[in-house]
Amino acid sequence: MSRMNLKSGLIAAHKTDAIGWLVFDNPTKLNALSPGMSEDALSVIEDYEADPSIKVVVMRGAGEKAFISGADISSFEKTRNDAEAAARARKIPNQLADRMTDLNKPLIAMIHGYCIGGGLGMALNADLRFASASAQFGIPAAQRGVAYAPEGLKKLVDLVGPSVAKDIMFSARRLDAVEALRIGLINRIVAPEELEGNTVEYAKKLCENAPLSIQASKFFINQLGLERAERDEGRIKDMQRTAANSEDFKEATRSFMEKRKPRFVGK
Repeated sequence: MSRMNLKSGLIAAHKTDAIGWLVFDNPTKLNALSPGMSEDALSVIEDYEADPSIKVVVMRGAGEKAFISGADISSFEKTRNDAEAAARARKIPNQLADRMTDLNKPLIAMIHGYCIGGGLGMALNADLRFASASAQFGIPAAQRGVAYAPEGLKKLVDLVGPSVAKDIMFSARRLDAVEALRIGLINRIVAPEELEGNTVEYAKKLCENAPLSIQASKFFINQLGLERAERDEGRIKDMQRTAANSEDFKEATRSFMEKRKPRFVGK
């Protein structure tokens, strides 16, 4: 992993089979997002996107107390002491959010414990969110005097709807995993001791499916969130054409006729 050039010492990364792991490793602060972590996380995501051996990316917090407990407030006096400084501080996190959203592979957030503020914002960048039964969610912007970024709010609204999003933002209250599942904030609840195994099992199933099909589905679904005039219709058609002409499409047909599991190669 040396080519990722991770500098903060607060981000870890490793590859297991076809799964790339991104770990927010700041346990003394419940994995709070401290300066330098977003840059390192961006390096990891860029590495995984360029690596054809990686089919799925899973992000998590170190340990089981927190996914990410929020931003490191102790750094705000230096990094966000006025509007201009706050805008500069958001530049790299915004780039990371965009890169995660546009990642051409499934991104799963595996959530233990606290998923608060910027932690929930990070989880919203994922395609899927699997949480332990003890997980807690919330955005305490109203208790911090923060005008939460519209980009993050849009992802929240897209998942839970405007009225529930307003409740979460106005009240700054904590949601347990049961409520988070009910409102559509997460995809599944798993017992804490089973969360990693369950997530890995699901990720392995995705690794067996056709990469070009998954890439197309992710891109198309993301595009449906845009106005029609903003959609990249040319790329949509190109991706459909590529899939239809791919070796994987032919392999799917052959394996069906031969009554065996397909072996997809992403071409």
